Amino acid sequence: MKLKTLSLRTRLVGMLALLFLGGTIVLFIAAQAYGRLAADKSFDRLLAGSALSIAETLSIEAGQVQVDVPYASLDMLSAAPDDRVFYRVFGPDAGTITGYDDLPRWQLPAASDRSVAFDVPRFFDAHYRGEPVRFAVLGRQISEPDVQGWVWVQVGQTRRARDALSRELVLGAVAPISLMTLLALVLVMVGVPRVLRPLQRVGEDLSARAPEDLRPLVEPVPKEMAPLIEAINGFMRRLSSNIDALRAFIAEAAHQMRTPLATLRVQAHVAADEDAEGLRRSLAAVERNAARLSRLLDQLLSDATVSHRADVRVSEPFDLLEVVHEAVIEAVPRARHKDVQVNCELDVAPFVGDALMLGEALKNLIDNALKYGSTTSEPVLVSLHEQADAYLLTVSDRGLGIPATERERVFERFARGDSGTPGAGLGLAIVRRAVASHQGQVTLNERPGGGLEVAIQLPRAKQGVTT
Repeated sequence: MKLKTLSLRTRLVGMLALLFLGGTIVLFIAAQAYGRLAADKSFDRLLAGSALSIAETLSIEAGQVQVDVPYASLDMLSAAPDDRVFYRVFGPDAGTITGYDDLPRWQLPAASDRSVAFDVPRFFDAHYRGEPVRFAVLGRQISEPDVQGWVWVQVGQTRRARDALSRELVLGAVAPISLMTLLALVLVMVGVPRVLRPLQRVGEDLSARAPEDLRPLVEPVPKEMAPLIEAINGFMRRLSSNIDALRAFIAEAAHQMRTPLATLRVQAHVAADEDAEGLRRSLAAVERNAARLSRLLDQLLSDATVSHRADVRVSEPFDLLEVVHEAVIEAVPRARHKDVQVNCELDVAPFVGDALMLGEALKNLIDNALKYGSTTSEPVLVSLHEQADAYLLTVSDRGLGIPATERERVFERFARGDSGTPGAGLGLAIVRRAVASHQGQVTLNERPGGGLEVAIQLPRAKQGVTT
């Protein structure tokens, strides 16, 4: 099973199990080290006491070191079950005075090293007769006329009792933690479904709704889930708005197409009963309505193209000046004998965005200017200028313009000005969507000397496409 498909409960239990397992391992290692240290400290006192007891019996008789080993001091070591005790006393010449002669040797410090306290017990571990043994060593200095130097007492004990005590300490520390870990995992497995119950209620609420029910979720949820609920509600608000806009678009588009189609049918019926002159007039009317229908379909396709490109967020480097020239070439033939003039002092205008979207917007602007704004022989002027951090693209005409009170409304879909010229009312809506997708701004201004100037500002600092 892939990690992405695991349930939240499985993920949470798994993460906590790994955390507890890691903590238990660390605790076990620490407890083991502490248990060994505590056991060594406890039994080392017995070893030291035994060695001191033996050292107290050292004496010199006839120039020889004598020792009377108090076996009671060894008995307190051998009282531990299964443990064995070893000892050895050796003189200044390292010769064994009494005890086990083959005991492991301890590296004696140099006698000249006065910084070492030889009469303090020293401890070390070594293997002897097949098992680990803990040894204590201490010295006594002899200053007699016949004997000079140090006499050493070495006492050892196997580690069985120590290891048993260490294991007991480790078990005492780890067992409660392990039990608490198991209880915590059980509580997590039981508690996670209760924690996730608000999420389950949200899912049940959404599953029970009809497809057209896009009301906001009002289910009370923990504050950690509030961003998710807000994101879902925001998505449903946008979806509802888009659906409403789509319904209005379909209804208005159907209405706009119904009128020229009905007119075409009427003209076709009339032409069937007309003479040659009447037939020519009917055919001219058919051509006008067919052109109107064709332009409407072109704008509908352009609107759909811009909306789709804005959603998919296409962003590529291109030459904005080249897009301007291509848009002019495609838009001018529609004006028949009218003309468009391009004013630009740039050789190249590098930009990053969606060339197709901006081309569609510019073609709609030029088409609108040619259709509604050319009341004189003066051509439509398309200008491109470079600013500090943006490009300024303007389309200017000498038409009647748009009153200031109408300039915001005409950017809405199917909204038309008061020019009296029939149209679909999509051109400026397409322009605003395309420009907004490039973080730009479009404004309608009164052109000096009369007419309308549409100004588009496209920032170069934010060269990308967003919705």
